[in-house]
Amino acid sequence: MKRLAVVLVLLWLMFSFASQAMAAENKLTISPGKVDVSLNFKGTTLNISGSVPDNAGVYIKVSSPNDSILDLSKKGKVSMFWMNVENTSVTKVPKLYQVLSSRPLSDLPEDLQEKLGINQNFSVVFQAAEVRKHSESGSVKLEKSEAKEFISSLVTIYKKARLYGLNESAVQVNDGHFNASLQLPANTPQEKCNVTVYFTKGGEVIGTSNGFFNVETVGIVKWLNNEAIYDGPTYGFLAVMIALMVGAAIAFLFICLENWKKPQMTKMLMNSEGGH
Repeated sequence: MKRLAVVLVLLWLMFSFASQAMAAENKLTISPGKVDVSLNFKGTTLNISGSVPDNAGVYIKVSSPNDSILDLSKKGKVSMFWMNVENTSVTKVPKLYQVLSSRPLSDLPEDLQEKLGINQNFSVVFQAAEVRKHSESGSVKLEKSEAKEFISSLVTIYKKARLYGLNESAVQVNDGHFNASLQLPANTPQEKCNVTVYFTKGGEVIGTSNGFFNVETVGIVKWLNNEAIYDGPTYGFLAVMIALMVGAAIAFLFICLENWKKPQMTKMLMNSEGGH
């Protein structure tokens, strides 16, 4: 019995040391770990680096949680006019989904690409997304075949906003280390975003590494967001006051411009009469 206990302890220690060694080997560095979104935020560069096994390919997936909700309308011709004929909401879709790699995706089997969620068609997004059609009688969940059109439109919107993308040459590998840079746009979702790195060889995954970074509002942007969420009446009052002040400022500028023009016009007329 004592021998068995000793063997079990040794096996546990060996497993612990092996796990620690593997974690150290695949250590992932993400910079910045926290992205501050201020009033003049125009985007930033996310740097991802770490160690890589010999002769392995590196595939990186950067994504936000599947909590995006977007209302989409389908336009159609009714009589002689174009108008909204269908109103839907798309849910369970990440707002950010970027794939970076050191090698072409074609080096991996298509089923593995789909399993890892790194294929260029973003099939994992289509599988998880849900679309509900709204009408006067209520809302109903669309079947996958019917929902595909709306999900495809949403993916196209996110691609144009540079929130979705694929870059097969973004990861550089040198001397057992990899480096990658991702340009985060100004409209990057403000939440905890995940980074997953897959190391592959011979069309198979031989290791993974995970990390995350946070995108948070700061300063007046954070205050305005909190007011909009937790104190709607105050936020609405501030919005109205700001609109009134902007309107008053524009009216004042027009009055000043008109008052400046009148003496100038009078002076030009007097000079013209004097010339004759």
